[in-house]
Amino acid sequence: MFILTEPTGDPARLKFLPGRQVMPQGTLDIRDRAEAARSPLASRLFDVRGIAALSFGPDYIIVTKEGGEWSHLKALVLSAIMDHFVSGAPVVREAASSAAGGPGSGTASGLTAQVTDALRLVIDPELGQNIVDLGLVYDVTVEDGGAASITMTTTTRGCPATNYLRDGAQQAAGSVEGVESVDVQLTYDPPWTPQMMNPETKRHFGIPD
Repeated sequence: MFILTEPTGDPARLKFLPGRQVMPQGTLDIRDRAEAARSPLASRLFDVRGIAALSFGPDYIIVTKEGGEWSHLKALVLSAIMDHFVSGAPVVREAASSAAGGPGSGTASGLTAQVTDALRLVIDPELGQNIVDLGLVYDVTVEDGGAASITMTTTTRGCPATNYLRDGAQQAAGSVEGVESVDVQLTYDPPWTPQMMNPETKRHFGIPD
C-alpha cells in the first residue's frame, strides 16, 4: 500500500491520500478523541501523540497536528493509516441509532450491546488490542434512563495506561446515543490473566486455549 501526501497551505495540516476510498459520501470532521470513538481509523490516528484534529473526505485524510515536527509525526501517521486499512475495519462504525433500529428503539439491553461494541474502540497501547477482546472488561450494564456502568481492570496493578484506558472507556461509552451517564469502576478481583482473552486474540498472541 502506497500513501501519498500533499501540503494544504497550512503548515499544521497535511493531506494523506491512501489510494482508496475513505468516506463513501460526504466528509467527516473529528475534533477530539471523544468524537473519534465512532471511527476505528480516527481512534488509531489519535493514538499518535501530537494529533489535534482530523478530516476525512472521499479519498483523503487531513491530519492537523498540535505540535511536533512532521518529519517525526508523518511516519507514525502513515503507519496508523496502513494498519487500519490492512485490518479491514470500517472507517466509520454504523451509527448506534441505525443499529438499534432508530433513535427511539434502543432498550437497556440493546444499549448494553452497543456500549460493549463501542468499548472495542479502546486499544490497550501496550498490547495493541481492544479492551473487550483482551478480557479487561468484566461487566457492562445500562439501566433504563441511560445510566451505564462499566467494571474493568488492567493487565497489572499500577499499569501506566490505567488512566488512559479508563478515560477511553468512559468516552467511548458516552458516545453511544441513548447513554446519559457513565460510571467506570476499576477492579483487580479477579486479577487479569491472558486466559481471559477471547479465542481469536489468544491465537493472535500464540496462547493456547
